[in-house]
Amino acid sequence: MKISNILSSIAILVLLSACSSKTAQKVAPTSINTENEIEEIISSQERVKKDTFDKFAGLTYKEVIFLEILKDDTYSSLCGSKDEYLNILNLANTIEKSKKLEDLFYTYTNNLSNSCIDQSTFKKELKKSKYKKVNQDYEVYNLDINKNELLKKYHSNTPIKDILKTYTPKHPQFFALIKELNNNTSLSQQKQDKLKLNIERLKLLKYSNSDNFIQLNVPTHDFTFYEEGKKTKSFGTVVGAADTQTPILSSKLAYFIVNPTWNIPDSIAKSSIIPKALKDRNYLKKKNIVIRKNYKLSSKKIKWKDVNWKKYLKKNVRYIPYKFIQLPSRTNGMGRMKFIFPNDYAVYMHDTIGTWRFKSSKEKIRFVSHGCIRLEHPISLMKYLSENYTKYSYKKVRSIFDKEKTDTIRLNKKLPIHLTYQTVEVKNGNLSFYKDVYGYDKIQKLNF
Repeated sequence: MKISNILSSIAILVLLSACSSKTAQKVAPTSINTENEIEEIISSQERVKKDTFDKFAGLTYKEVIFLEILKDDTYSSLCGSKDEYLNILNLANTIEKSKKLEDLFYTYTNNLSNSCIDQSTFKKELKKSKYKKVNQDYEVYNLDINKNELLKKYHSNTPIKDILKTYTPKHPQFFALIKELNNNTSLSQQKQDKLKLNIERLKLLKYSNSDNFIQLNVPTHDFTFYEEGKKTKSFGTVVGAADTQTPILSSKLAYFIVNPTWNIPDSIAKSSIIPKALKDRNYLKKKNIVIRKNYKLSSKKIKWKDVNWKKYLKKNVRYIPYKFIQLPSRTNGMGRMKFIFPNDYAVYMHDTIGTWRFKSSKEKIRFVSHGCIRLEHPISLMKYLSENYTKYSYKKVRSIFDKEKTDTIRLNKKLPIHLTYQTVEVKNGNLSFYKDVYGYDKIQKLNF
């Protein structure tokens, strides 16, 4: 029997009861469509009476709701528990069935919160040297769910859907992808598996209480701003190459720098700056690059001619005791804007002088950075953040920008940001699949 039929029948019974009572002040609705509404009328822990619904007699209304969720796997979190669900379904409506539903509720919630990806095997794979060499980093954010506390809520009057909402990914793509999994019958097994994997990836992000967040999706090389669960801004990005990858992580955008200096990493100094400076004595001057003892401009100045730079080009040398800094200018490699979110990999979003790359979607054009994310429209983002997430007006920030002064603008409300690896998404109503450039589709496996 469909849950909608059950709820409608309950409503009618309550209506008749209310009409026959002299003390009844309210008339129950003739149709009830949500769990919250039914629990305003009948306690969630009250058991269904045999003369009402033989099929569900002996179960609580909350258990009936949960069985309906399991039937459709609404949150795509049954995973490896489908056989357990079927076994429970065939049991008589006794205390044993209630106990097993209790245990399955904990399992279902844990799968929803922490995914059904085999994380242990995945972590072992990433420790292999071939993945370490390309800086392959994929952070996951698991939640330790206290079973006793969870079951207290389960046995309270808190609706099932309200309990699960706490653990449900806030990304709008989550239910959109589940809908495609359930309704798109034309998918090959390979595409179904890829779709399932991408649903699970959304569970691994670190969500906050805010429905506003930024997503930088590597496979689609794009930036998307979500507010109140809807896209408000979207544009292209350039991301890490296959051998210098952009890490997958969640953080919070904390501040942005107007007219930044570029602290050139040792790896880039070794592979690019030093070789070019050895060939052209004026290279550093033309590029507005200075050398210091460390990344502070106030630290000791180092003269190019005083150092034997060739020894730092040897393969076994990784550390360079001198630092190259490119001063703010219109030719700065960072462009004119730099957006900072705390992370362990020293990556950030920034402007770029190579805007021509956004005209192409080719892998060799868009997957070329050393891990940081280059933005197609950084000034537009600066304007939006200034007006909505800082104490400054855009006029004030624009004045700093135009004068080419270096300044740090802090956000007065930190904004969640997710660097994701979604190779499947629903775009303009259609299911789209993208190339697995970093190989995560191959090394991440489901545990069912």
